[in-house]
Amino acid sequence: MVDSGGGLVPPVVYALESPSLVIYGDGRTLSIVKDDNSGGAVPARYQLTRVDPLAVAAFVSSTEASGIINPAKDFGQPPVTDMDGTTVMVHGENAPAKVSVYAFHDQFDKDVTADQQKARAALRQLIDSASNLAAGATPTPYSPDSVVVYDVGLGYGDRTATTVWPGPPPGSFLKPSNQSRSVACGQLSGAPATTVYNAALDNPGALWLVDGAARVLAVNPLPIAESCP
Repeated sequence: MVDSGGGLVPPVVYALESPSLVIYGDGRTLSIVKDDNSGGAVPARYQLTRVDPLAVAAFVSSTEASGIINPAKDFGQPPVTDMDGTTVMVHGENAPAKVSVYAFHDQFDKDVTADQQKARAALRQLIDSASNLAAGATPTPYSPDSVVVYDVGLGYGDRTATTVWPGPPPGSFLKPSNQSRSVACGQLSGAPATTVYNAALDNPGALWLVDGAARVLAVNPLPIAESCP
């Protein structure tokens, strides 16, 4: 799994952040489809490809043996503020392991030591290799069978929402949350998940009309498990 996010971004953008690449043991591979015409903050749109599970197992085994995904690995901390971070996680025969790298961009490599530069280069190569596992496979559109809905909790008394919330009443499934993403969150599955996800793709900014009031409800098709009350 590869996930980049954080930094100085609007709360709704943070709530919509989702992994850019997820590879499952059975060979399913989800990768984000970049959409420069979305018009703003909308849920991630994924494409699905399938990889030989044996190739996935071999890749994971090699990755674990390399030791690059090690929390003790030093990737450096460039002296810049408000930048995003990148997290890479692997789970094979061993316990899940992940690393998080701050300001993981080429232009900041000059601000870390030579050994840290080597570690960053090795991680980039690993991410490229993971992405290339699905090279040549035919992608198909992906529709999530479940989504997480985050109530960002911002006041919008001075704004008018025109798009009616298409899902169940938020009070029926949202629960208070102490997560940094939201003040409340909840999960939808099946047809309601499909309905709100498709509607959210056409509603940049996630501003919805709910019982006559404007609310920001971010619909996130998280392809990995995330606890939500």
